[in-house]
Amino acid sequence: MSYNFPSPREEEEKRLLVVLEQVGKRMRKEMALLGERRGDVVGIRQEFWDDVRMNFSDSSEVAETWTSIVQQAEVLAERERSHRMASEAVEKLTKQFDTPYFARIDFAEEGGEAERIYIGRASLVGEDGETFYVYDWRAPVSSLFYDHEPGPAMYRVPDGRIEGELELKRQFVIRAGQMKHMFDTSETVGDEILQAVLSEGSDTAMKSIVATIQKEQNGIIRDERHKLLVVQGAAGSGKTSAALQRIAYLLYRFRETLTPEQIILFSPNPVFKGYISRVLPDLGEANMRQMTFRELIEARLGRRFEVEDLFSQTEALDASDGAPEGEAREQAVKYKGSEHFFLTTENYLKRLKQEGVRFRTLRFRDKTIAAEEDISQQFYAVQASDGFATRAAYVKRWLLERLKAWVDSQMGEAWLEEAAELVDQEDIQRAYVDVRRSGGFHDEVFDDEEQMSLRLKRKVAEEAIAPIVKAVRSYRFIDAVATYRMLFESRPLFAYCAPDGKLPKGWEWMNLRLEESLSRKRIDHEDATPLMYLSEALEGFRRVEGSIQHVFVDEAQDYSPFQAAFLRRRYPRARMTVLGDFNQAIYVQSQDSGGFGGWTRLMDAGVSSVLRLTTSYRSTEEIVAYTKRILLPEDAANIAPFHRSGEKPTLAVCEDGGELGERMAADIAQLLGRGYGTIGVIAKTARDSGDAAALLKEILAEDIPLTLVTGGAAELPKGVSVLPSYLAKGIEFDAVLVWDASSRRYGQEKDRKLLYTVCTRALHVLHVYSIGEASPWLPGSGGPR
Repeated sequence: MSYNFPSPREEEEKRLLVVLEQVGKRMRKEMALLGERRGDVVGIRQEFWDDVRMNFSDSSEVAETWTSIVQQAEVLAERERSHRMASEAVEKLTKQFDTPYFARIDFAEEGGEAERIYIGRASLVGEDGETFYVYDWRAPVSSLFYDHEPGPAMYRVPDGRIEGELELKRQFVIRAGQMKHMFDTSETVGDEILQAVLSEGSDTAMKSIVATIQKEQNGIIRDERHKLLVVQGAAGSGKTSAALQRIAYLLYRFRETLTPEQIILFSPNPVFKGYISRVLPDLGEANMRQMTFRELIEARLGRRFEVEDLFSQTEALDASDGAPEGEAREQAVKYKGSEHFFLTTENYLKRLKQEGVRFRTLRFRDKTIAAEEDISQQFYAVQASDGFATRAAYVKRWLLERLKAWVDSQMGEAWLEEAAELVDQEDIQRAYVDVRRSGGFHDEVFDDEEQMSLRLKRKVAEEAIAPIVKAVRSYRFIDAVATYRMLFESRPLFAYCAPDGKLPKGWEWMNLRLEESLSRKRIDHEDATPLMYLSEALEGFRRVEGSIQHVFVDEAQDYSPFQAAFLRRRYPRARMTVLGDFNQAIYVQSQDSGGFGGWTRLMDAGVSSVLRLTTSYRSTEEIVAYTKRILLPEDAANIAPFHRSGEKPTLAVCEDGGELGERMAADIAQLLGRGYGTIGVIAKTARDSGDAAALLKEILAEDIPLTLVTGGAAELPKGVSVLPSYLAKGIEFDAVLVWDASSRRYGQEKDRKLLYTVCTRALHVLHVYSIGEASPWLPGSGGPR
């Protein structure tokens, strides 16, 4: 008698149905609760005032009325919170019904039997509260899947480590509740799964990679030991994805003590912010705080000055390339981002503890309320050992008292008498109420009218100086700009503060440039971070966000050493995770900093770790091989492609822009016809991309979607995106078409890494076009390697 035993595939499909049934039960329950809570919320809102007892006849009734309102509001808030939680649960269960899990491991602890463990984006527990159908990918036991192949294995728990035998590793591709693929693997994550995922088309938003996390990425995600984690990764090696999964892991691991508001991620540009915004919600977590370094500068300096951003600086340097003015500016940009200038600024701050801080005189109608000399005297009357924070806070209190005394001194002034006569009826009524509350307007009191007049005049005087009071509360009595300017006005002072006692090359030009730009209320980008640092230091870093526990910096190779040190000072208690690729250091401010610009020197070696990701998963083998040849051999040595084949990149040399536009338009139409959903046309600068977009729109059919992406864009559109090189950082496209990679546009050594960065945005297809002679850095151009 023969038996037909079910195959492993059949067993897994049967088990999948059991899990989907559990998800369905949970979903029905949550949907019923959601409907009930929605009804509660609507009903309470409609009947809110009907259920509140309104009575204002005396003070006790007013208090009772207020209590009734508060109680009803609390009931509404609780129901709204329950409704929101039920809605989030339904959303999570919907995702689980689509893909409940992606892996299975069989693990036997030492001395025990093997347990089947299924791993997914979120856990799924049975109604008994004990049966685990799916484990969250962030659970300690799930690390076995990422870190080990079958055989002896271990995983860490808060109390230590658990050792045993990993008997099976199995991976699944499940879509819409249907099992598409199943693989047993002896590798960390099977190549079949990776190839299936990487061969999919790009999207306008980054996807979660929990099913394809590699061992080296898992080490980054789960690192809890180091205060500084520096990740050097090749283009397409999954740096940003690993960072986002790390944030999700930290929120899961420390969910009792860590919230998304205590994590901040610095992104390279607004486009990238939108691109990654979907990853954490996709994992069931709220997004962390996200900002660009530009936004930090703008919030601090943008109210009073026109502050140049990094992209405008890059455009300006490109426009003046080769001219004496351009060379001098480039020299200034490099120096003001250097560690030498940071140390100079640090020494200047030490000097300012003794003397030299500049202040703004407080005036009203050309009359001095507090002179700069008086403010300085009060500031330096506080002991230097107390620090800038104590001094600034003391002067603020002193000035507020001075302003209060000034109001008293104005009660008999003619301007105030005139202004008081022009107040409206509402202000008069308020003054009347104030006097009555204080016991006025009785027969035996004769100065009620005078009291009312005084209150009106005081109100007018206080409103007149309200902007000054606001400025004092915001510490604007400290003139950080004038204090910064002084450092460049005095050669002896600068040399005294410089760590080596020397002036930088081009110091005179920097001095004149700073004077000229500040006179026009403009701040060059290279001056923004030093000025922001000086300003915050003089105020005692009063706006420092001490609640921030983790700082993530993406594209860290583009930050100057000065900016890196500033962020460390601004978030002194935070752990830092910085990610980048020194082969993509495209900005002048960081080109002489060795790629990471001093990040590794921010903390002691004992609490720091430098990790490297060398495998490029984004692009095909052909594209990786092509882009490696753009770099110097020593820079490309450690870059390895993942085994995914595709078509070879192409280089088209055109006679003029017209031919380039025609050939590119034909290729775009063909690529769209082949099903590629995201196509990036990448030019060097904003001007170049504007010209390219205008020409392509004339040639392409009207039904082909084409969008010119600018620095202010927050989302990446579907279809064809035309954008400058610096906005493409961190983003990927199904196909990349490089606009005019000629020797005229990319012919200098400093353009090599920029061209590499542009070309490595491609997942499947790379076409390069040149007007005339191609860049010497391109393979096949005939130029030097």
